Amino acid sequence: MRRVFDTTAIAFALGLLVTACVFAQQVTGAYWFADKSFPEYIQLWQEGWSFKDEKGNKLIYAKPTMPLGGYLFIHFRNTTRETVNVDDIVFEGIALSKAIGKSDEPKSAEDKYYSSILLSKLPTQQIEKLKTLGWPVWWKPEPASVQPGCYGKVTIRLRRVPRANQLKVDVIFGSRRLPINVPVRGAQPHFSTIAFSTDLKTVYLYPNYAKRGVGPQRVYIDDIDVTHLATVNWDKTLDTAAIVVKLTKPLDWMSYHNYRITYSDGATAQYGLRTWARELVYGMWSSPGGGDDSESATKSFIEEYVKHNINCVMPYVVGVCRDFFLSDAGWEYCEKMGVGRMTHWPDGKHHAVFTFAMDEPDANDAACRLLDPKDRLGALGQYLVNWTHILNEADPQTPVLLNINNTYKPENWYMYHQLADIPCIDPYYTEQQDFAIQGDPYYFQFHTRPTYVQAVCAISQSSCQPKPLHVILCSTRYSNDQGYQGRYPTPEEKRMEVYYAVGSGAKGLSFWWFPKDRYCHGLDERTPEANALWKEIGLLGAEVRTAGPVITTSCPANLPVQASRFLWTRALLCGADTVAVVVVNENVACDRLGTIVKPVENAHVTVDLPSWIVPKSAFEISYDGLNDMKWSSKGKKLTLELGTTTLNKLIIITADTTLRERLQKRYQDMFAENVRWLKTSSP
Repeated sequence: MRRVFDTTAIAFALGLLVTACVFAQQVTGAYWFADKSFPEYIQLWQEGWSFKDEKGNKLIYAKPTMPLGGYLFIHFRNTTRETVNVDDIVFEGIALSKAIGKSDEPKSAEDKYYSSILLSKLPTQQIEKLKTLGWPVWWKPEPASVQPGCYGKVTIRLRRVPRANQLKVDVIFGSRRLPINVPVRGAQPHFSTIAFSTDLKTVYLYPNYAKRGVGPQRVYIDDIDVTHLATVNWDKTLDTAAIVVKLTKPLDWMSYHNYRITYSDGATAQYGLRTWARELVYGMWSSPGGGDDSESATKSFIEEYVKHNINCVMPYVVGVCRDFFLSDAGWEYCEKMGVGRMTHWPDGKHHAVFTFAMDEPDANDAACRLLDPKDRLGALGQYLVNWTHILNEADPQTPVLLNINNTYKPENWYMYHQLADIPCIDPYYTEQQDFAIQGDPYYFQFHTRPTYVQAVCAISQSSCQPKPLHVILCSTRYSNDQGYQGRYPTPEEKRMEVYYAVGSGAKGLSFWWFPKDRYCHGLDERTPEANALWKEIGLLGAEVRTAGPVITTSCPANLPVQASRFLWTRALLCGADTVAVVVVNENVACDRLGTIVKPVENAHVTVDLPSWIVPKSAFEISYDGLNDMKWSSKGKKLTLELGTTTLNKLIIITADTTLRERLQKRYQDMFAENVRWLKTSSP
């Protein structure tokens, strides 16, 4: 069902201040969302650490019956005439400022500290009470200060599902107290994705409601009813709607806004976040280490990255090039070449693509000797709340990225993904193979194809939504002092991993890493295996960046799909008129020597399209450009004839008669020349 509202009605304006003299904050919504369990992946989560269980065996943290937790979100509007800060949260009568105790007082903002209710000075009775109420781990107000008439949010991470059906929470604003009762049972509508066009004039909202047949009614941004500016698309058979809001003027870069969708049964989906949008980030971590002088070394590696369709340099640039790369001239050269960067701290003169809050807090949690190993996950949470606030204050124009590693799987991904602007993961598949080979070969059977990447992306998308997930994929081989020599990921594995990530909802990709290293051998080793992988990364970059405008504004959706045997398929809703279908051939085996692939012959996929899409064309995006697909439709069902499918297909089905031409032009202007060079270069 499609409803298009008159965009000429009331002029849209954000940021209006209240005119009435009201001296209280207004709660606009309080919600509990439990972590979604993925039992089908439980066999993947063997640990790589040295903790022992009660029998002296290596600890396996994940169990089929393992408990998870969830998030509390409290949304409010500042209805006063003064700026307000959330100073504390009182959780069932216990102040979290006292309940989440610190290991020590940091001497500076950068000093890390651990925190936990087990490190507090509260009486044992109160600590046990907090455990039954879900065990608060960290809490964060956003923005740090809320201007008059504007919206804010408080996020509270709970380690476990509360035993109570309702929680009493007080939000403290100085001397004012805002009491809230939060129900913790029952299905709630929520946003699966909130995205923006690069000009910030279009907002893409994908609310999800398990109660099917109940449609979205009104659309709000902050106080403003923008339903008249929206195209609302929903189907009574689907749980996800696609709403596109065309604004009369762009939102401000990194401005914070509250988004609400009201349903016909009175339910509300609500979320607040900062506003930013870029071309799909396709990055490489670090740089080559060699070169004659800093300027020529920088220009050489940037030119090589551009030819491989890399558009962002992630941190840890090494070697000769470092000085020029970090200079004003280096910034200007990279910007001219279309290459951004992620930094650890703003330099006061330039705005990076991302600011890097921290790498792998879950791995660092495991080192907290003040707590039992089973209680350590999340110990850096409250430190990271404060640190991300500091980074936002130091550079309000740059979103903050936080990368979560592979420690305390799978609970680690749920624990941290709502903390920063950009949730990030590093599911290194070949590293998991290495762990199995060196430690317990039994687990190798679960890693004969890159299911690990698929699983981590699925869990992370469920726990970070509606924020944009960034996925780091492995481009190295590993060795150790005991003589073990791992192999590089194969091009086939990397192709599967990229499309597992995209099909699961990833909005950005990067690769770890490029330099030579004693234990972590990057692409700069320039062996035949490294060169073949580097070439494939370049070809994949042409594909996903060509499709970037579709991918970055899309949302995974449970569209019914039937496919030939061995094909993994996922559908993405893309705005008001397009569906992307991601296909991966899983008739693949990966071992210590490489990858064996058996293509699927005469493959086909049938997808049940949403009722609002009447397709005009279907085409595939590959590194050779765009190619029309053979397709037929009967009612809502559209069948695609894929022919021989070796590893993957990225297919766009659209009612937009201009989309194919626009994407083809994008490919020709930005990537075709690079692809010609990559295809003729020797691996």
